[in-house]
Amino acid sequence: MKKIKTTLIYCAIALLFTFCANGNDGDTGTKPSSESFSFAFLTDVHMNGGNMEISAKGLTKALEHAKSQNVDFVIFGGDLVDLDRLPPVDSLKADSLMNTFKSIVDKSGMKAYFTIGNHDRYYTFNHRPDTAGFGVFEKNLGKTYYSFDHKGTHFVVLNSVETDDSARNYVVGPEQIEWLKTDLSAISDQIPLVVVTHVPFQSLYYPAVEGVVKDVDMFTNFKEVWDVLLSYNLKIILQGHQHLHEELLVNGTHFVTGGAVSAAWWNGPLLDTERGYMLVRAGEDDGFSWEYTEYETAEPPTLQ
Repeated sequence: MKKIKTTLIYCAIALLFTFCANGNDGDTGTKPSSESFSFAFLTDVHMNGGNMEISAKGLTKALEHAKSQNVDFVIFGGDLVDLDRLPPVDSLKADSLMNTFKSIVDKSGMKAYFTIGNHDRYYTFNHRPDTAGFGVFEKNLGKTYYSFDHKGTHFVVLNSVETDDSARNYVVGPEQIEWLKTDLSAISDQIPLVVVTHVPFQSLYYPAVEGVVKDVDMFTNFKEVWDVLLSYNLKIILQGHQHLHEELLVNGTHFVTGGAVSAAWWNGPLLDTERGYMLVRAGEDDGFSWEYTEYETAEPPTLQ
């Protein structure tokens, strides 16, 4: 009988420790956990027929450098290839450029995710007009907006190169916003959230470069999208388009513009931003850190 009582006491203690470990602080033991990892944000490669040699070498070096940092994956931030000014008769050229870019990424052996940029749009698909210009991108690289999860962190990749009725202003369209709300409603508001966009929510590009304030080169309904994100554990918004390394902290939101793989379109640095990418690290305690990483410190050759 004594042995049975002792066993019952041990079982009660074990159950008590299990209960305490699961927690009784009001979260019903469902608080999500995350693991440490890192990834690279590479944006604005701008590969085209006029810079193929230098852009292919530069992209390869950037990927090799990112791989040497033991990142789990890379996210491309848009303007991967310059298709938007190619005429309809250049469909084969558009496909060839996209295939060349994709083959370099595939050869790196790293998992890659892709964001559409304004220069990635091509307005002909299957020999027919493509008003939005998304067909070639979707055929080669996948959806223009989507989400994925990695080690306890939720990632959202936006298409910020949709346009409004005037066809002049960038927007995240109403259908995409409804998708975003539905997507986020499926996650806990404690799960770390990372958002990727090509066109920025906010940027000081024009004050830095031209000394004037302009509202161009940001998508116009950024506040509507931002308000949706603020209800969640938003860690960082990664942005492209501007070719500058820029960091803004507003209302608890980190807007980080990731420079450019091409810097000043393969013609040296843009101001003090050299060719590089953003290296992002996520810690087990949901802490995120990032740094702009120059993958090649030597002055790049100037195109003739």
